[in-house]
Amino acid sequence: MKQRIDSSIFRGFTLIEILMTMSIIAILFVPVMQLFSNSIFSTSISLERITAMNLAQSEMERTINLNLTKEELKKIGTVIFPPEKEKPIEMDHQFWRTKRHIVQDSDPLEVHVMVYKDSEPNNPLVTLVTLIEDLMWSSVTLVSV
Repeated sequence: MKQRIDSSIFRGFTLIEILMTMSIIAILFVPVMQLFSNSIFSTSISLERITAMNLAQSEMERTINLNLTKEELKKIGTVIFPPEKEKPIEMDHQFWRTKRHIVQDSDPLEVHVMVYKDSEPNNPLVTLVTLIEDLMWSSVTLVSV
């Protein structure tokens, strides 16, 4: 005796059902891809800013550690590191330069450090500013306790 197989078990999806499912998936997929694309873009911008900030802090520390007086720094004036004729700093697959600008008529001396991509010299990503004052000790008295 043959058993009759229930045809509803083997019934497949119709073309309309498949197209509707694909349409719903596509509609939901587009915003997810936009979100993913925006997050990659934001991450790359953040990485650029972090790199620029680290380079600016490094240049500011180098300036302070020169141990020069205000007058000596004024004589040096604006400095680009590395110089234009040398290869720029390469970090995170990009090329960078720093520019240290001394505001001549300021007291205490105002020092600006700007970091920019080598391809965009007129558009600094980060600018740090500090004030430098000469500290002169005329005499030191030791006090014993």
